[in-house]
Amino acid sequence: MRSTAGGLRPCGPDDEVTEDEYVLGLYRVPVKARTGRKAGPAPQTGRLEAYADGGALRAVLRRLGERSLPTLARHEPDLDFSSRIRQPSMAALVREIERVDVARLPAGEREVLGLLLDWGRRALAENGALRIEIDAVQ
Repeated sequence: MRSTAGGLRPCGPDDEVTEDEYVLGLYRVPVKARTGRKAGPAPQTGRLEAYADGGALRAVLRRLGERSLPTLARHEPDLDFSSRIRQPSMAALVREIERVDVARLPAGEREVLGLLLDWGRRALAENGALRIEIDAVQ
């Protein structure tokens, strides 16, 4: 199976994306629970990073299937245009991506899984303060 998916590119709020692309975003949300954070102003909430995937997320889900990446398959936003991966699903997402042999994937797909793995690990370390959002339209 040959992939026609491109790689990641930074995506701002006003950037246009094609119909076959998703916008992957990492967001900080307010956390009401005690986190053990030191005194001082709370971190700024909102979008931290965003990338257009060039069709790579769809391609990797087609290639590996729902059995390898059930968390991503469940959060694919084709039906409702947007999906958020929150803390309860984040550990499962990280485990699933760590099991994938990314060296066998095309560069664009490898790049998307690497980004999601990095964000998932950061979200786990932040105890629920980060979310991953996958948008079909911006």
